[in-house]
Amino acid sequence: MSVISIRDLNLTVTTGSAEKHILRDVSFDLEAGKITGVAGASGSGKTQTGLAIMGLSPDRSTLSGSIDFAGTELVGLPSKKHNRLRGRQLAMVFQDPSSAFHPMLSIGDQITDHLRHHRKVSKKEALRQAIRILGQTKVPHPEEAVSKYPHQFSGGQLQRIAFASAIICEPKVLIADEPTTALDVTVQAGILRLLRELCDDLNLAVLLVTHDFGVLSSVADTIVVMESGLVVETGDREPLITAPQHEYTRSLIESLPGAEVSPR
Repeated sequence: MSVISIRDLNLTVTTGSAEKHILRDVSFDLEAGKITGVAGASGSGKTQTGLAIMGLSPDRSTLSGSIDFAGTELVGLPSKKHNRLRGRQLAMVFQDPSSAFHPMLSIGDQITDHLRHHRKVSKKEALRQAIRILGQTKVPHPEEAVSKYPHQFSGGQLQRIAFASAIICEPKVLIADEPTTALDVTVQAGILRLLRELCDDLNLAVLLVTHDFGVLSSVADTIVVMESGLVVETGDREPLITAPQHEYTRSLIESLPGAEVSPR
């Protein structure tokens, strides 16, 4: 079942007298309990698609088309209404987890403030839930972690905490924008396993944005390939990776070490 349905999405940014088309007629769906991977080089429009869902398109931009979220049209939605959805129903995790946290506030304060902003719970209950969610995202010693500050955690641990903060309000949609790019290979694998577990356990509709087809080959259910703001190919993971139909998709996959692509 589609939680988000994107149809004919266009994004244009105006700089001075010039217009730049960032997204061109983008269409695909996000389904509950599935990870949809969006792949493409820098500037392909993959991150801007996620930001459009979140209502965070750049200034001096024009967004048209449709983003249907469980019956609510997000394109043109007033900012106050979008704010109510963002963080509660729609959540996003970014590439650099250190930029997501205030360096002078404890992790516990930041997660509980986020929860209490969206849900009317007591400080005690918010702290209990923060400890629970840190445990669910496999942050070591969650009872102690809530009292620590961002600089006291490794990059991989901070990314787990970012996921904890994103899911504590039980959103329906989770957008993960290059969540493993800044991490070493071993830590990256753990974060991807966590993302798969959260998707399955919480029935999340996940949008995983990445330039790395290797990442998508391990966790994505379906893949959307973008080039210069256009969707050039979509499909289930296995057939798309083993027998891509578009030349750009083929070039991305063939750049992977040990890639085997079926001849046309």
